[in-house]
Amino acid sequence: MRLRLALVLLLGAFLPGSIQAVGQSVTLKVGREEVRAYLARPAAAAREVPGLVVIHEMWGLNDQIMGVADRLARFGYVAIAPDLFRGKLGADPGLAQEMMGALDQDRALAIVKESIDYLRKLDGVAARPVGTIGFGMGGRLSLAAALAGADVQAIVVIYGNVVTTREAVAQIRAPVLGIFAGRNTGIPKEDVTKFEAALKESGKDAKIMLNEGLGHGFMNEERADFEPEYSKDSWLVMRKWLASKLGPGAPTASEADPAAGVSTRP
Repeated sequence: MRLRLALVLLLGAFLPGSIQAVGQSVTLKVGREEVRAYLARPAAAAREVPGLVVIHEMWGLNDQIMGVADRLARFGYVAIAPDLFRGKLGADPGLAQEMMGALDQDRALAIVKESIDYLRKLDGVAARPVGTIGFGMGGRLSLAAALAGADVQAIVVIYGNVVTTREAVAQIRAPVLGIFAGRNTGIPKEDVTKFEAALKESGKDAKIMLNEGLGHGFMNEERADFEPEYSKDSWLVMRKWLASKLGPGAPTASEADPAAGVSTRP
């Protein structure tokens, strides 16, 4: 991550105005543990902008997920992406699956909640609305945090495991956006349909998108199932939805941002 930050600063020096997000490494105090996180914020924005906690996939806090935080910062939000794997990265699917399987969910949820608190302490903006966004494993944790009582104002679940009954969704207090892939064998379409039905029957504010024919990871430009056009469309939907639920971010990027759905990494 130090190399990446150096590149960001170097590019910013030679290309004035081309970098619309400023990223840095920060530390979260979670119990007795110090947890690394990546914080991205608009380069020249008002302090009182909404916040987003970005929860990584089984691959860990890599450049791709930090790029997601950068992109959200360019949209005018302050975003933090905590490292749930203590610096480890999933270099291959087997290792990534192993790390995900070994993750202590209680610890992970404590880190997510501390990330939410961090954003509310940042710049002394205690009333900052905060949402969670998670992909894959992170999508499951985005939902799990809300079910565990996290104080959030928006929940985004992107191809993450879901719950399927009215009783299970009863604890949800914030609007939900779910984006799923029809060809995702790990998350059956039937579960997504039941999740949507449970939310609707419970009177929850929810928008669920099930993209037929797409595989898990279609919004991740580093995965084999990446679909550029569907990813771009999903980003545009998510940006509009976030603006309606959290409020628009600081006006640092145009509505037709060409980077929507494209990696922001240097």
